[in-house]
Amino acid sequence: MKGMVAMFAKQLKALRKRNPHLTQMDMATQLGIAKTTYAAYEQGKRTPDIETQNKIADFFQVSLDYLHGREEKRSPTFSTKQMSIAAHIDDEVTDEQMEDILNYIDFIKQKHAKKDRTHG
Repeated sequence: MKGMVAMFAKQLKALRKRNPHLTQMDMATQLGIAKTTYAAYEQGKRTPDIETQNKIADFFQVSLDYLHGREEKRSPTFSTKQMSIAAHIDDEVTDEQMEDILNYIDFIKQKHAKKDRTHG
């Protein structure tokens, strides 16, 4: 069991670090939890409940198997709108770069939606 917790923590931290603008506080806000709770997930000191694990997987567009180290490939699933945006980006962008671009677009949309809720 400890190995699974450590793997989850490692995967979670790596996913967040792929986006240099995404902080632990951003993730905590996105998940509706305290920053200390989120930090404990990345440190392997706590494991999120299944609902929170699903939110994390949805946010990063990965499977639960990937989060738990049972799959090596992230296997992203993108929406039709995301694929439409992707179609307008240079063909020489790698799959990994494309995934980063689309994840960043989602991050910005979520950030602004949060602002709209607090100012609306």
